[in-house]
Amino acid sequence: MNLLFNCYILVFLISAGVSTNSYAQTVKKIEKETDKAIIWTTDRKLKLTDFQGDIDSTSTKKALTGANIIIVPYAYKNGVYEYCVLAKFHKDLSWINTDNVHIINHEQLHFDIAELYARKMRREIQAKKHKVGQILESDYRRIHKNLFQSYIQFQMRYDSHTGHSTNLEEQQRWHGIIAEELHKLDDFNLNL
Repeated sequence: MNLLFNCYILVFLISAGVSTNSYAQTVKKIEKETDKAIIWTTDRKLKLTDFQGDIDSTSTKKALTGANIIIVPYAYKNGVYEYCVLAKFHKDLSWINTDNVHIINHEQLHFDIAELYARKMRREIQAKKHKVGQILESDYRRIHKNLFQSYIQFQMRYDSHTGHSTNLEEQQRWHGIIAEELHKLDDFNLNL
């Protein structure tokens, strides 16, 4: 797949090594930030020092954001794992070769779009769980697959309309669009 926008769209991940046959009753706590990654939260915005990847000197782009949507186990109850959908920024996959605030804000919105689609996934998961009482790993995979193409198209449309941040008027308009869409899905914000 040829990705024309400056945001890595990484493959959906379910943490490896999780087995429902395990006797473990606890799951590793979700860390909001590590040396290598940031989980999206309302109070943490990207800054220049978060972009720690090697700059692609052959690229005509000013930056690249490595963001994705991951699903990780967060609890083990009654022999079943419960999962959490997170938007994740990978510091080591992200680079920037300018300190232009417009570029950093543009890249932040790529990360915000990952959170927007994580919230859409959480909404669908909650609806499925409400309907049938339990949600399986296969449900997470199906929901992700159904939304992933839309996520990619949204990211591409954002880059196209904003000229990869060069159209400041359009960039401001998209800031409003994404903020409004996130607000509509506030009930699905994790508040980590």
